[in-house]
Amino acid sequence: MLARTFDVLDRRALALLTFVDALGARVLSPITVRGDGVRLFVKRPGALVVSGAPGFADYTAAFDPVPAVPAVGSVPVLLDIRPADPALGVRRFVLALPRDPDPANAALATSLFRPVEIPLLPTPLAVPTGLAGALSVNVRQGSDGRRVEGALVRLRPEGGRPEARAFSDAAGDALLLVPGIPLASPGAGATVRPDIGADLDAVIDPALVRLHLPDDVDAARDAARRRERGFLDPDTLAANAGVAITPVQAVRLEAGRTRTAAIAWTP
Repeated sequence: MLARTFDVLDRRALALLTFVDALGARVLSPITVRGDGVRLFVKRPGALVVSGAPGFADYTAAFDPVPAVPAVGSVPVLLDIRPADPALGVRRFVLALPRDPDPANAALATSLFRPVEIPLLPTPLAVPTGLAGALSVNVRQGSDGRRVEGALVRLRPEGGRPEARAFSDAAGDALLLVPGIPLASPGAGATVRPDIGADLDAVIDPALVRLHLPDDVDAARDAARRRERGFLDPDTLAANAGVAITPVQAVRLEAGRTRTAAIAWTP
C-alpha cells in the first residue's frame, strides 16, 4: 500500500494589502492588483498577500536569521490597482519593500505585522452617505474647453479635516467626498451657518494628463475601461515639484448634499 506524502514549502510573506474608500470604510469587493513579477493571493475579502516580488526569491526563503539585505523599505515595487466597483477609481501605489520583520517594531506603520492600507479614490459614480458632503468638479483647459483627464483634484475643508482627493475622468469630472460634516457650524457674529468652507485646487502634470474634445469623451471612457497598467499615483503626483497647481478657490460644503465647482486650467 502506498503511503501518502506531502512536501512542505515555507516562504516569508512580504506584505498584506488592505483597501479603504474615501469615507474610511473597508473595501471588500474584488480588486485586481498587477505588478511586474509580483505574486499575490487572496487571504480574505479585501485583503491580498504579496508573496513574491522581483529580487526577493532568496529573501522569502530565509527565516533565521532575518535577512539584512535588502534594507527595510529600500525597494519600491509599483502596483497598478483596479477595483471591480465602478465607484472606486484605479490608481498606482508604490509599495516599499521589505517590510520591517522585527516583532519589536510591530506598532510602526512600516511593520510586516501591520497591513498596508491603500486609499482608493472615488469616481463620479460614488454615492455620499450619512453626513458626508460631496463636491462635483469639472476640470477643463481654459483655452479651448477640452476636458482634462488625470488631474488630481484636492479639497481641504476647514477645521483641520483631512484633505479629500479624486482624479478627473475622461469627461474632466471628479467627485470629492468629505465625511462627518456638521449640520451647522458657527459663523461670524454668533451666527449659524448650514455649511463649512474649503479650499479647492488641482495638481496637473502636463506630461501625464489626457485632453479630450467633447465628441471624443465616449471613446476616451472606453479606452480608460480597457487600460490595465500605467495608472496615476496620487501620492507621487502630489509630491512632484514639477507639476502645475491651479489657483486655490474657496467653496462651501454641506452635509448630505452635493455641490458643484469648475476648474479652468491654463498650461
